[in-house]
Amino acid sequence: MSNPEASNRQSRTDENRFRLWILLDAHRVVVASGLALTVFFGLVALGVLTPSSLRVTMQEQDPTETVFQALVGGIITGVSLIISIAQLAVSRELAQAGNQRDRMEESLKLQKDVENAANQIGEPSPATYLILLSAASRRQATALEKAVSDNDNATLRERVSQFANRVSENAAGIENELADAQFGEFAVIRAALNYNYSWKIYAARRLRIDHEESLSSEEADAFERVQNVLQLFGPAQEYFKTHYLQWEFVNLSRAIMYVTPLALTVAIAVVFYLEPEMFPGRVLGVENLLWVVSGAATLAALPLFVFISYMFRIATISKRTGATGPFILRDSERLDVFDW
Repeated sequence: MSNPEASNRQSRTDENRFRLWILLDAHRVVVASGLALTVFFGLVALGVLTPSSLRVTMQEQDPTETVFQALVGGIITGVSLIISIAQLAVSRELAQAGNQRDRMEESLKLQKDVENAANQIGEPSPATYLILLSAASRRQATALEKAVSDNDNATLRERVSQFANRVSENAAGIENELADAQFGEFAVIRAALNYNYSWKIYAARRLRIDHEESLSSEEADAFERVQNVLQLFGPAQEYFKTHYLQWEFVNLSRAIMYVTPLALTVAIAVVFYLEPEMFPGRVLGVENLLWVVSGAATLAALPLFVFISYMFRIATISKRTGATGPFILRDSERLDVFDW
C-alpha cells in the first residue's frame, strides 16, 4: 500500500523516493550495513581486477599492515571525536538554575499557546501536541471556509475552499502518521517536516490581502485565527527538532561506541597476526586472503559507516528546517494551487 504522507513529502523535496528513504526513513542500521556491504564488495572487486594478487603484493611490500595501522589511529581519533559530540549534545542540559527556569517557562508558554489554539489539553508528548496543532489548523480552515460561504465574491469562495481543503488534507495525514508515534522515533519529526506551514501562512495572507475589500470583519477575524494557529507550527517544529537532534547525537555516540571495540580488535589483529601465507585456497574464484582482508577492512571502518548513516539524517533535517518563520527557502515548498 502506498504511503500518502511519504508521497507528499517527496513532492516537496528535491530528492527522489529512494534517496529520500536513505536520507530519512530507513533505519540507520540498514544504511550503515548498506555502506559496509558496498565497500566490502568494492574491495573484493578491485582485488579481483588487479593484475597482481593481494598475496603477492603482501609478500613484496605488505601495504595491508600500513593501511590497518592507519585505521587503528583513525578509530581512536574517531572515538575522541564522538565523545566530544556527545558532550555537545548534552551541554544544553548542564545549565544554571536560572537558565533552566527560563527554558521551563518558554516550554510552558508554547504548551499553553497550543492548548489555547486547540481548546484542549493533551498528554504531555510532542506527538500529541503536533496532533492538537494539526487539528486546530484543520478546524480553523474549515471555519474560514464556512465564514466566507455567503460572500458575494465567487473567486474568494473558490480560493478559500481550495486552501481549506489543502490544510485539512495535510493535517489529517499528519494526525494519522502520529497516531502511534513516540518521541525519539523519527516519525514525530517526519510529520513536523511534512507540514509546510510557511506556504500556508503565505497563502492565507495573500488571500486576505487580495480580497481585503470584499471581507467583512467576521471574515477578517477568521483569517486572523487561521494565521495565528499556523504561526505556532514554526516554534513547535523547531523546539521538537532541537530535542530530537539531541537524542540522535546521543544515539550516534552510543552506536559508535558499540562497534568501536570490534573495529579496533579487528584492525589490531590484522597488524599483529596476518601473514601472506595465511588463508590459502579460493572461494567463488576469489582468494580467501582477499575475502579476509576486505572483510577486516570493512569491519574496521564500521564506526565511520555508522557516523555517515546518522549524519545523513541529521544534515537533511537541519537543511529542511533551516529557518523558523514565514519564508519559503526551497522552490519545492511552493505549492501554488491558486490562479493568483
